[in-house]
Amino acid sequence: MLSWIPLLGPIIQGMTSIVTSLTNEKITQLNTSAATVIAETQASVQIIQATNDDICLRILRDALCLPVVAWTMLIGWDTIMVRTYPKWVFIVEKYPPSIEYLPYAVITFLLGNIGINAWKHR
Repeated sequence: MLSWIPLLGPIIQGMTSIVTSLTNEKITQLNTSAATVIAETQASVQIIQATNDDICLRILRDALCLPVVAWTMLIGWDTIMVRTYPKWVFIVEKYPPSIEYLPYAVITFLLGNIGINAWKHR
């Protein structure tokens, strides 16, 4: 009646080896993907560190960021003051459609820069 039990051993062992090989392939793919992301991040950090002391790039960055930061501050001011002090409100124009992504790009850059600096100094 229980003579078929020895037949289960090779079947279970074969299924285990298949599952193990599939798992190893997935782990290898994840390790390769993680290594690629780490290499790209390290390259970006090296570029930022190499250009950090370049005065010309810093001036250009500030020149690009200043109008967007001022525009964002005026939008915030208008949003807060419109109900309480309507005479103190600036009428701020929207960005043209061709460059309306610019404020979001600058804000992303500034927040990303803050994040990289916080990561370095933790």
